[in-house]
Amino acid sequence: MLSNINIILLGTSHPGNIGSTARAMKVMGLRNLILVNPKQFPSNEANSLAVGCQDILKRTKVVDNISKALKSSEINIGFSSRKRKVNFPILTIDECIDLISQNPNKNISALFGNEQSGLSNQELLICDYLVSIPTFKEYKSLNLSAAVQIFTYELFKKSIGEIKRPGNTHKLATTKEKSYFFSQFINLLTKTKFITEKNTKSLTKKIHILFNKAGLDRDEVNILLGIISSINKKIKK
Repeated sequence: MLSNINIILLGTSHPGNIGSTARAMKVMGLRNLILVNPKQFPSNEANSLAVGCQDILKRTKVVDNISKALKSSEINIGFSSRKRKVNFPILTIDECIDLISQNPNKNISALFGNEQSGLSNQELLICDYLVSIPTFKEYKSLNLSAAVQIFTYELFKKSIGEIKRPGNTHKLATTKEKSYFFSQFINLLTKTKFITEKNTKSLTKKIHILFNKAGLDRDEVNILLGIISSINKKIKK
């Protein structure tokens, strides 16, 4: 259940949080850590706070953009404490763990944003689901590595008594495949003037959310791309 999970840290400011995250992961059986544009890595501070988990740091992938981090990911789960105006699909931590346990054959990524600002609106568009870890109302700021620790603990706890099951065998579309579909679909809607300069920002967000909720598999994405291609041919004529 755990080898298919990627922990992705986006724009991490403090290298100590990277080391603490590595420790939080290893103690709960996770090994796949990906960093997107960390401010400082590798670093002595990260090694120091990893405390015996330097092997996680050594195999950590470092990339310069989120698309590279998620190119093979099939389900993207964002963690955020901020309230959002847009209606993203929200899961409790328990619902999140249940979703993961029901998809043992899927490549799943858990995204954690920068310590100061969290996930940006653009990063949220790539997420299929959003999780907010509840905290005490008088002080809601949760440390980055602490958030990772809560998530990995709940995941590990579920895996201890997990009965092996075949799970959903449909091959979900990867983030790269969905991103290509989104770009083609939005281009088409721009051509037909359904999307205009005035509404492009709000509609683009809603379109991403709409199709992310659908959990598209590869065949479905290919069908949609075929429809788009057919419409484009008719437009040209």
